[in-house]
Amino acid sequence: MTISGHKFHAPRGIGFLYGRRGRRIAQLMSGGGQEKNQRSGTENLPAIAAMAKALRLLLEKEPQAIKTEQQIKQLISDHIRKFDKVTIFSKNTDQFAPHILCFAINGVRGETIVHAFEKYGIYISTTSACSSKKHVASSTLTAMHVPEDVSTSAVRISLGDQNTLDEAKEFIQAFDRLYEEFDKLS
Repeated sequence: MTISGHKFHAPRGIGFLYGRRGRRIAQLMSGGGQEKNQRSGTENLPAIAAMAKALRLLLEKEPQAIKTEQQIKQLISDHIRKFDKVTIFSKNTDQFAPHILCFAINGVRGETIVHAFEKYGIYISTTSACSSKKHVASSTLTAMHVPEDVSTSAVRISLGDQNTLDEAKEFIQAFDRLYEEFDKLS
């Protein structure tokens, strides 16, 4: 399992690898012999220390952060589910990530929704960041047998430990205005 440090507020470019005992993985670069011949080169000790600190802070705040993220997700989800053209893909249960809310405004492309929210200083995304430039339906939603015309409308809200209920209320106000605009256009 690989973990990117920037996902929990560590510097970009640092992460860690967790491997099961007895499993062999191919090395990326040869030479040097560091890390039991798994990686060559000098480690970035300041980034490693910063990642360790970020992980420690995350774990200390995790129970309260999850509770707050679930409250924010629930507030937004309860509101947007009232609209006819909204499809919500992520639920607010233990089986779903507490910090991710994925939904679509049917008939409006995801990129259009993202840019519309940017005008309000609200930054959401379409698919995962690593594939957002490909302009294709989410592979996850495709695997869930979501029709392409709906999955290309999907957007994702990623919450963090710094988000607040007040920000959720700002999102709801912006959503109401934008939904009305989109409804007039369709």
